[in-house]
Order: sequence, then structure tokens, then C-alpha cells
Amino acid sequence: MHRITHLTIEQGVFAARSIAAGLQAVMAPLPPPPRGIAGGGVARARHAWRYDDGTFMSYENEEQIRLEQHERMARGGRARASVAKRAPDGTFVA
Repeated sequence: MHRITHLTIEQGVFAARSIAAGLQAVMAPLPPPPRGIAGGGVARARHAWRYDDGTFMSYENEEQIRLEQHERMARGGRARASVAKRAPDGTFVA
């Protein structure tokens, strides 16, 4: 084997070991949270409702907005249903 090729292989092995050690450190599982601290906060925060300024919205405000959206959609449906064509048995006709 040529001297240059042997040197390149040795350097490549060292680099591969360094890369593997770095990947193992990154992929290592996180330690468990201390006792008394509830887990899942990050997961909940990803799906939480927020105000425009980025602060979290309370559950009551979230429910109020959901109710308002539901009522808005229901009003539109009732308005369409009031002028829709119906069959003699009361069902809607397309």
C-alpha cells in the first residue's frame, strides 16, 4: 500500500470515530425530569393557542373562540337551510 493512501485511511478512521461519537452524543436520550415536575410541557406548548404577541391563551378564552367559530358556522348553515329546496318529506334536495 502506498504511504499516502495509508495516511489518508488513518485520518479517515479518526474522522469517522469523531463523527460517530458526536452523533451518539446528540442521539443519546435525555435524562428523566426531576421528581415533581410534570412532563409534556413542550408537547402541549406546540399545540397551545397563542395570542398575536406569542403569549399563551387561557383555556377559557380558547373555548370562547371555539364557541364563537361554531356559532358563526351554524348561523351560516341555518341561513342556507332557511332558503334551501326541500322534498315533501322535509329532506334537503340538491
